[in-house]
Amino acid sequence: MEYTNKILTLNGVPLKLNGVNSHMHDPQHGQAVPLESLRKDLVIMKQFNINCVRTCHYPPTPEYIDMADELGMYIFDEVGDESHMNEYLSEDPKWTEMYRDRSRKLVYRDRNHPSVIVWSAGNESGSGFNINEVIKTGKAIDPSRPAWMYGGNTFYIPFEDIVGPRYWNPIDYKNLAEGKVLPENDMRASFMDEYLAATGNGLGGMDEYWEYIWKYPRLTGGAIWDWISPGVNTPRWIVRDLSPNKNDGQIMGRPVFTEGKNGRGLEFSGHDDWVEFYRDPSLDISGKQLSIGFWVKPSKIPQPNSFLTKGRHQFGIVMENPETLEFYVYGDRRISAKTKVGGDFYENWHHIAGIYDGNKLQLFIDEKPVAQMSFNGNISLTPFPLCIGREAETQDQGEFSGRLSKMIIDDVKIFDKAVSIDELKNDTTNAVLSLNFETDEKEGDFYAVGLGGRTYGIVWPDRTIQPEIYQIKKSGQPVKIEPVDVEHGKVKFTNRHQFTNLNELQGVWQVSVNGDTIQRGYFNIDLPPGKSVVDSIPFRMPTIESDSECMLTVSFLLKEKTNWADAGHEIAWDEMLVQTPLKQLEKTELKGKVSFVESEKEVTISGEKFKYVIDRETGSFSSLQYNETEYIESGPIFNVWRAPLANDNDPWGSQQFQDRNFTPGLGRSIDNQLRTLGMRDLVQQVDEIEILQNSGTKLSVRIKAFSNTTQAANNKLTGYVGVSAFQRNETWTFLSDGTIELEQEIIPHGPMPDMLQKIGLQFQLPKQFSNIEWYGRGPFENYPDRKTGAKVGHYFSNVDEMYVPYIFPQEYGNRSDVRWLRVMNSEGKGLMISGGELVNFSLHKFTTDNLDRAVYTYQLKEASNTILNVDYEVSGVGGTAIRQLQRYRVTPHAGKYSLIIKPF
Repeated sequence: MEYTNKILTLNGVPLKLNGVNSHMHDPQHGQAVPLESLRKDLVIMKQFNINCVRTCHYPPTPEYIDMADELGMYIFDEVGDESHMNEYLSEDPKWTEMYRDRSRKLVYRDRNHPSVIVWSAGNESGSGFNINEVIKTGKAIDPSRPAWMYGGNTFYIPFEDIVGPRYWNPIDYKNLAEGKVLPENDMRASFMDEYLAATGNGLGGMDEYWEYIWKYPRLTGGAIWDWISPGVNTPRWIVRDLSPNKNDGQIMGRPVFTEGKNGRGLEFSGHDDWVEFYRDPSLDISGKQLSIGFWVKPSKIPQPNSFLTKGRHQFGIVMENPETLEFYVYGDRRISAKTKVGGDFYENWHHIAGIYDGNKLQLFIDEKPVAQMSFNGNISLTPFPLCIGREAETQDQGEFSGRLSKMIIDDVKIFDKAVSIDELKNDTTNAVLSLNFETDEKEGDFYAVGLGGRTYGIVWPDRTIQPEIYQIKKSGQPVKIEPVDVEHGKVKFTNRHQFTNLNELQGVWQVSVNGDTIQRGYFNIDLPPGKSVVDSIPFRMPTIESDSECMLTVSFLLKEKTNWADAGHEIAWDEMLVQTPLKQLEKTELKGKVSFVESEKEVTISGEKFKYVIDRETGSFSSLQYNETEYIESGPIFNVWRAPLANDNDPWGSQQFQDRNFTPGLGRSIDNQLRTLGMRDLVQQVDEIEILQNSGTKLSVRIKAFSNTTQAANNKLTGYVGVSAFQRNETWTFLSDGTIELEQEIIPHGPMPDMLQKIGLQFQLPKQFSNIEWYGRGPFENYPDRKTGAKVGHYFSNVDEMYVPYIFPQEYGNRSDVRWLRVMNSEGKGLMISGGELVNFSLHKFTTDNLDRAVYTYQLKEASNTILNVDYEVSGVGGTAIRQLQRYRVTPHAGKYSLIIKPF
């Protein structure tokens, strides 16, 4: 290893590192990871062109480094000195020797491993002189490795050999490479030890980073945060809700059942114990009445003690400090009934009740009213779950640190109306939640994450790969393939390997029409590392039909089996359009007639084989019958909402969406803007319908409609902010063969969010329409900022296979650049849909509402129908810290779109 001219080289060759951060984690054994799992990690990495691991944030088990030696992985070996919330220790001389000791232990242990190419001086432990001592100590022991770097939140640290940054936009990284960021005489090479956080359905925008990594020698690469999702295999431990709603609670952590006020109670330790409930509509309670009651034996803690809450901005009963008991609801502000408690309050049983009757809030202790506050407004509705022992809005995945509730609780009841204390204690049949903790059950398992972390990861805890990994493989693939003169087979190859000649790989080419292969061949290239050449692919130019598309795909495969992949494993690929001679299709003359019948509530359009019914109120179809089969339950409905991604509601990076159209309690990021402006549940309203009989074989229906947001239209009575809506100018043209042509103009009105999640249509299809065929990117999930790793092809799947089990339920399953799709039942009947431009689609077995409300996968319940989303535009998934790059954000704008829908 050398650090020549400030460039990291191995045997004189500059390195490009497509890396990941990797913790030691196993869903069953925690950090005691079985060796076969560690080996599987490294094998999967190699198969997906990942060539580097930063061993965050501590030295790995020694066997891991042995395996990295064997498999040929580059290692950034990290000192275990993270102090995180105590970074001042890096400037405390009393800790200097401890920092040095951590360095000695790592370097003495691992210095004879060839896979270790760079030492990392630790992570987030400050940037003081103790970090410099870590580097000095290590260099004295091992002068053979000239480069050290440090993973700190401070970017400019003079004493590290390699600089970051972390979580910068690609343009800032480009400026760094061009010498515009660091002082003029500072030409240190850069490695992004963390640059994209793969939280949930994310990892968007990777190509933009790798464009510059490949271009600039100074940029060595980076490591994605991080490799494995942190879920722990956990039984679903539930307490039964005795109310008619059956809102069973999930017990999280390790609370214990103990003697309660009446039989058993549940005791919380103050450390990651709570009970959480699905956000069932019955628990939303956003009217003008509410009653909460429970028995509690509280313990005194120095922090707030959350007994029962539904977020900070909806309702709850808490100890806001050790002396103050509070019952609150949130309207236009937080309305509280509070009282001071005496010394005998703690470690004794009390019945606590909060009742809001539409005029006042009253707080009761042991059936006696102790506080009252006047209020006559509605309770706010927030997207946070009801919890016992936790306040989910702030005690969340956003790196929360601190204590939760310490208490024993019993006999919990909630009503969505004002009731008496006696009813609060004894009535179960009229409650929306009733728990007595007398029974608990364990059924099934799920991945629990706990508090203080996020659902990062490129593989799930059981080492099943997530769709993002294909983009890592593509962006960092070691062969560049570019069209030069494709029609004459001329293609340019650049070998980006550091030490591999392309003659060690097998070249393969194939020509496809509409995704189906019609020609295939093999080739070999003798091309040393770092060199480029233009070569010829000997395909025969086909003649295709005018509505078809021809594509040349070139790949490089392993010739022989290795210790990490079989022969034939694909290393690199690219595809390019071929402009072929076209054969014009004969136009089919339409036959038959189209007729219509109007009524007060609907318009019915009929032909020989079909009968379509349009609802005059919403402008969508209430029936779509073709050959006496019903093809739709309702829709398509105009839609701009998707179940928020983990990145859409994470507080990290959310500051860019909090300046306007932001309501406290409605989410932490762009999800808040969308909810504030009422984008979640658009209300359809038709203003005008006009029917035009174009000819006997064609009929058009013109609709002027509005998709109104759920904001109150009378907002203008009390303020300057108006409401939002989307005007839809639509022309539906019905042909005599049953084909439907849609031309749609969308015009936004009123305040709009910084970013829409999508612009498109949602269809509610009969349950049996669960099979899908498409020509577009696939076969796995992809999004506009994470799609180049997916080949354009002809694919088949079904609604079950398209589900992606993210640890926290969220939007999933999109396919981009789709030319056409067919959704079918088992008999082969279905709808073929294509757009005037390339479209996106997803096929879901869960409603969007369920995906939004669910916090855990077991809370997903299959819908009674199949949900098809066909979207003209879709925002990317982005990264957690920097979100979607600007080019991948769907911004509100006026646009014209078209679709063709054809039953078959």
